[in-house]
Amino acid sequence: MVRLRKGGDRLTMEYVRKAYGVPAKRGMMVEAYYKKDGKWLLAARGRITSASYNIHINGVPFHPTHNVVYFDKDGSILMDTREVTE
Repeated sequence: MVRLRKGGDRLTMEYVRKAYGVPAKRGMMVEAYYKKDGKWLLAARGRITSASYNIHINGVPFHPTHNVVYFDKDGSILMDTREVTE
C-alpha cells in the first residue's frame, strides 16, 4: 500500500527532508533517544529503512525531529534533534 499525503503526493524521503528540515536518507545511520530523569537514553540505533510521516529505523517508526541523531557515512553527527526538542 502506498501512503499518500494531502493532495495525493507520495510520502517520500524527499518529502520528509523538505517538510521537517532533516538530512534523512535511506540507509543513513541514526540513533533515537528518549529522556528519563533528565538523562538521554538510547531507544534505537540503526539505519533508516523507509519513511512515511516518520522515519523508520530498522522498521520501527520515529518522528524525524523528535530526539533523533543523524550521522554521515564517516560517523560524524550531521544533525542532533535532541537539542531542538528539549
